[in-house]
Amino acid sequence: MRTMNKKKRIPGKKYPIDRTFVVPALVIVAVATQAPFLLSIIFSLLRWNIVRPDQGITFAGLQNFIYYLADSEFYIICLQTVGIIGASLIICMVLGYLIALMLDSDIPGKTLSRTLILSPFFIMTTTTGVLWKTTILNTNYGWVGKLSDMLNIDVVDFVSFYPRQTLVFLFVWQWMPFFVLVLLGGLQGIPGEVLERANLDGCSWFEMVFKIKLPMIFNHMQVALLLGFIFLMKEFGLILTTTNGGPGQKSYTLTFYIYKALFSGSNVGRAATLSVLTVIGMLIIINLIQKAIKIRRRKL
Repeated sequence: MRTMNKKKRIPGKKYPIDRTFVVPALVIVAVATQAPFLLSIIFSLLRWNIVRPDQGITFAGLQNFIYYLADSEFYIICLQTVGIIGASLIICMVLGYLIALMLDSDIPGKTLSRTLILSPFFIMTTTTGVLWKTTILNTNYGWVGKLSDMLNIDVVDFVSFYPRQTLVFLFVWQWMPFFVLVLLGGLQGIPGEVLERANLDGCSWFEMVFKIKLPMIFNHMQVALLLGFIFLMKEFGLILTTTNGGPGQKSYTLTFYIYKALFSGSNVGRAATLSVLTVIGMLIIINLIQKAIKIRRRKL
């Protein structure tokens, strides 16, 4: 009888994984993500006005990029985007962690509270915008208008006078439950033995929350921060249904700027150029966030 030579697995030794199993997934992801981006790059090099078919489609080279990089309006909207998204992320992270701590403890009505807090995350953003603008913030027949009449005070049109602050509030209301969901999963994954030893050592509430629990869910915070940044950067329906970018351009973000360039300016080339610049800017910011997280992790 022929005997087959079998290699014995050595405990602790890493063995190579057959990467051919990953190839189909890589191909699907590449086609689904990189193909549209490549088309955007191609369109950004064209001069294409969809309402003037008589002008045809011509090669513009880097003129579309030069147009925006030399335009002060583009940089103002970039700063607005950073301010709105940055403020929303910070508030979502802080409130999300505090609410996750509350839901992780034994409080009365914890199940009901968890359902109510997470419910805004499952509402469509366009529905959220219409609900808040017409039902709550409307100065004539909304809750704000009715409450102002009852208290006999001057009504405040938040959408018109505080458009950026209104967007930050609505972004937090919509996406903060996502942060709660991720951070709560991290808190519930902390071993009970660690918390028991901390209690036996006499750790205070502050030390338990910020010196023990916080470092142990650092990976979950990284996931929430990066995914939250991507979700908020893509946010469009909420802006369209509430402020519509106004008044003027005070509540424009880069995503809404792309929409206006295409559907108001009817310029495919410039809209694609904005898309490419937005993706490049997002990749740079994500890289900076990851580097900052690595530096912070080394210090902990």
